[in-house]
Amino acid sequence: MIAVVTTVFNDRKGVAEFLQSMREQTLQPSEVIIVDGGSRDGTWELLSEASDAQGYGFQLKIHQETGCNVARGRDLAIEMAGCELIVSTDIGCEWDSEWIEELSAPLRNDAGCDLVIGSWGVKREGLEGPWAMTEWGLKGDQFLEATPDSYSSSRSIAYRRAAWESLGKYPQDLTLAADDAVFHYLIEQAEVPRSSAPTIRCYWHRHKRLKSFLREASRYGLGDGEAAIRMKDHSLIAGRLLLEVIGLVGGGLGALFLVGWPRAVCLVLLTVAVLSIVARIARLQKARGALKREGIDWPMFRLLAFVYGTKFNSSVGYLKGLLRGGTACRSCRQRLREMTPQLYSERRAAIVSGDRSPNSFATS
Repeated sequence: MIAVVTTVFNDRKGVAEFLQSMREQTLQPSEVIIVDGGSRDGTWELLSEASDAQGYGFQLKIHQETGCNVARGRDLAIEMAGCELIVSTDIGCEWDSEWIEELSAPLRNDAGCDLVIGSWGVKREGLEGPWAMTEWGLKGDQFLEATPDSYSSSRSIAYRRAAWESLGKYPQDLTLAADDAVFHYLIEQAEVPRSSAPTIRCYWHRHKRLKSFLREASRYGLGDGEAAIRMKDHSLIAGRLLLEVIGLVGGGLGALFLVGWPRAVCLVLLTVAVLSIVARIARLQKARGALKREGIDWPMFRLLAFVYGTKFNSSVGYLKGLLRGGTACRSCRQRLREMTPQLYSERRAAIVSGDRSPNSFATS
């Protein structure tokens, strides 16, 4: 008894591909549950027609809640499930036919396993447009061949319903992104008994336009800030950007118009900023060569625009998230502070024995 859960918003084509992929799985799920966030492009109409027709080999359940975020959508989908084993993914991927069978195998074969971290990748041949290729040039072939200690993305993960309940479910107080990042940190802090599915069977589709990558960076930064996670990483990124801006603008102007020791300080700032930028460009030479061999025009310009644009948007998003999260995301932050292996074990035992309601552990 396996339920596959996912969310969607304005992706009619992705829904059609998802349903077809689930029909082709070597291990068919009992249920597929999709929560729609208020689509306006015909996605909900397609889902309604599919739900009325059924005939997939599994029961298709759908629900629409306009404006719900991804975390709430995931939670609603799991609450609608009648199965103990949950497989989670994101529409906007593609899946090999063995995906569910291999991802759920450790749960089906080992009663002591509560969660399975799935592998995922980005298909080089599936990238469309020069900006998708720019990300490829920077990051190379993105493949996560999961181990039990790998980062757990909710685009390819499986767990027992009791594990999800014991962790307090997904953090619905986040605006949009970082719900699976918080879930990952909760998994680690709880030391959830887990395994992995090391073969890549799930492939993540990437964007075509720079604007979409910049928007994604803003969302990720905002979610991380709201949850107050990865603070060191974001501080280093933002700090270097700020140093370069201050050094180029302030240092350059000061070196031109000031005298004495203030001018010397400005010259130092300018020199540091220039060296930082030169170091970035030097590190991008390998990516530039790869893009040039692929026939991408203006490779260095694209690389610099991508790097500086995504880092700037991520940093601004993070700052906004920190400010908003101080009041709006206290529950999420509290859960991250409080989760321990002992707390998880106590909750897990209470749920299994029926001593406590699972909803008593959930926070909004």
